[in-house]
Parts: sequence; C-alpha cells; structure tokens
Amino acid sequence: MKLLTRLAHGHGSFHWLSLSRCLRSLHLVPDGQHPTITDSPAPTAAMDNPSWVLLHSRNCRWNNSIDVSAKTAAETRTSTGQRLRVAFDLAAPPASSVLNYECAEAAREEKYGYGVNIIAAHGDSVLLRMSRDRNPPPPAVPCDHFVYRAGGAGRPPSLSLLPHLKGMEKYKEGVEDPSFRPLLNHDTGILRRGDNEVLVARIELLIEDDDGRSTAHLCLLRPGMSQWEHKRLVPVVHEEGEETMGPLCGPNMAIPVGDRFLCWVGDHDGFILCDMADDTSPKLRYIPLPGMPYDPNYYSDDHDLFPLRDSENMGAAGTGAVRFVAIEPRCCCGDYGRSSCPQSRYAFTLTTWTLTLTMDEPVTWVKESVMDCEELWGLPGYEGIPRVHLQCPVVSLDNHVVSFRVVSNTDRKAWTIQVDTRRKLLLAAVQCAIDPRGSYDTRDLRQAILQ
Repeated sequence: MKLLTRLAHGHGSFHWLSLSRCLRSLHLVPDGQHPTITDSPAPTAAMDNPSWVLLHSRNCRWNNSIDVSAKTAAETRTSTGQRLRVAFDLAAPPASSVLNYECAEAAREEKYGYGVNIIAAHGDSVLLRMSRDRNPPPPAVPCDHFVYRAGGAGRPPSLSLLPHLKGMEKYKEGVEDPSFRPLLNHDTGILRRGDNEVLVARIELLIEDDDGRSTAHLCLLRPGMSQWEHKRLVPVVHEEGEETMGPLCGPNMAIPVGDRFLCWVGDHDGFILCDMADDTSPKLRYIPLPGMPYDPNYYSDDHDLFPLRDSENMGAAGTGAVRFVAIEPRCCCGDYGRSSCPQSRYAFTLTTWTLTLTMDEPVTWVKESVMDCEELWGLPGYEGIPRVHLQCPVVSLDNHVVSFRVVSNTDRKAWTIQVDTRRKLLLAAVQCAIDPRGSYDTRDLRQAILQ
C-alpha cells in the first residue's frame, strides 16, 4: 500500500464525522519507524493530489464564488434552465473532501435543509441530487439529478443532467406511475464501466410471495439513454438450501465493486448482489453476511451495557470481492459478549472477512484477520487515545486499511484512526471535538477517485 506521508485537513476537515476542528494528529510513517504525534493542530491546507477521497453525502456547502477555472469545477443547466456550478475541495482521507456548489434555486432552499447532496460515487464519477421546494410549480419537479465526472487525460471535469425517473405501477405491467421518484442514498448506486460508461441503478425490493420467492424492481439508466429502463419483478435468487431473505426488508447503501457488481447492503443479515455483466438482463442474488455469535447480555438490565453502535460495515475489496468488518465485544475470560466486569467492559476483537463475488457458484466468507483490542491499544501511536469500543468501521480503497471512530463520552472527544488490519499497524489518528448534535452515519460515506 502506498502510504500517505502526512494528513492534511481542508475546509470542513473531518466534517464527515460532524466534528468541528482538529486538535491532535498522528502522521503516517514508513514501515519500521514509530509514528509521531503532535499536540498542535495539523496544517489546514487541502492536499493537492490525494489518490482517493472520502465524501459525505451532506458535506456540501453553498459557495457563490466558485472559480470556473478551478481544476475540479464543472457546470451545467438544471431542468428549469438555472446554472448549477460545483467544485471540490480535496483532502486526504480520513478527512472528507467538500463539495461546493452555487445555483439560484438551491440557494433559496439551503436553510431548509435542501440544496445539493451526494448520493453515490464510483471511480471518477459522483451522483448528485439537487432539491427544490417540495411542491414546485409545473413543469418543475422536486429534484434534479446529475453525474459529476472528474477531469483526466486532457479532459475537463463535466456535470451532466439526468432524465427524471418516474415509476411503474407495481402490479400493472407497462403502466407508468406519474409520480416523481427521487434517487436516495440507500436505494441507488452508480457503476463506472470502462473509460466512458456510467450505469445508474435504483432497486425496490418487493414483499415475498406465498411461496417465499423474492423479487425486485430495477430502474436502470445506461449510457446514452434519454429515459430510464424498468426491469420489473427480477427474481432474487438464493443458494440452494438457504433460507429466504427474511429480515432484509430494504437496503441501506449501495457498494460498487469492480465494473460489474453492485451490492445493496441491509442492516445486519445480508446483501443483494446485482450482476451487471449483461446490463440488459441484470441478475440479483441474496448473500447472507457472516453470522455473529449471540450476545447473552444484549438485553441486560445493566444500564451501563449499551449495545454497540455501528459495529459492522462492508466495502469493496478489489474488483471482484467484498470485505466485511465487525467489532465484537468480549469478556476477559475470552467469551463473546459484553461484560460488566471492569477489566472487559470495553474489550473487543476486530474481525475481517472477505468474499469472492459470483452469481452461480456457492460462496463462503473467509476469515481474513482477527485483532484483539489489547493488540491495538499496545500499538505505537495509540497512547492517549481512549481504550473503548471502536465504532463505525469504513473499509477504504487502500487494501486492508479500515477507518474507525473512537469516542470518549467522558471528555467529549473523538478520534478517527486508520488501521492496517492485515499487518496490524496504526497508520493514522486524528483527534477532534465532538459536534453537540452527535450526527454520524457510515451509510452516508462514499469514496471516489477525483484526481
């Protein structure tokens, strides 16, 4: 892995954590050396050339002075003819990059929580939604959607308006529902295919029929299409002998993998794998996530034993596999589950699994690494960071590197750390103050390559 030589914090540094300012940072170092920690704030200049960036769906801000000549700037017209201009302030992960935008329509509604949001990202392409009034006068609709593509190879950045999506009546073949369908963070993904193709896909899972079979509606927008294509009642296949989809009543986020797969991930039990090898006839498959042991203290009467928050996540692991990360509580005796004894109240193990994606063959999660909390706490550079449960794992585009949130509610401080789970190295750490709102959701995080 190519190690970054320093952490740099741009505008809104660590806005993806809803944190206000950097207080302390640990710089990345080559192998064989110890990380160095500084108590003074890190430089605030954005990094010029991060190999990839972290985006937060709400890390977007109104800016009426975007320089059209900026290397990340692009503009287009909305469906009502207004000019929309966007540009990114890039920063090295784990800081998030900021999307700046200006548009007369978006500016009027920003104070009400509208404006521009990031829906999905893959490679050099980012899917955006711009919201207006909830009930704008005809012919306007409540939202416009755009695809931003970063510049490269002598090509400037671009911003393209997408056709509006209207649904189809669920139980009437070929009958269009006149209502507008917004693209949302949890049901829509974007898949970069080759040098010039971008596929946008939205899924709607349907209730199982009497025979326990699952189906879904897919809405696809392929390159060059002026209208969305509706794939109705696509079967969701299950491996022979598997139970039906069960509790996965809807996805939480879409993860692109390579140039072929989209994964819609649910809360705890499984994900829907979509194979776009033939985008005229996509296939869907349900795959369970690794089963976690039962925590006997999950419903404990001990009010200090709160269930772990945001302790699992999944991300791409190369072009044809996914990586699942779980923070599992343990007792000092080694048993699984949360414990009230002082020695193990915050004890845990960090486990990662990988899965090779396929539509036709049996699949098996392979346990890749296991790291005990004592190993992590003993690493050079962890000194001064709270010894509590990790939260909010984010699988990064750097192989085997996972970011975590470490929160101390006692002194209202939070850290973001980057860990190489295979080599068991602490690569980076940044301390920040907690936003009083405490808002954070890994489902709102997206990764892109915008250089």
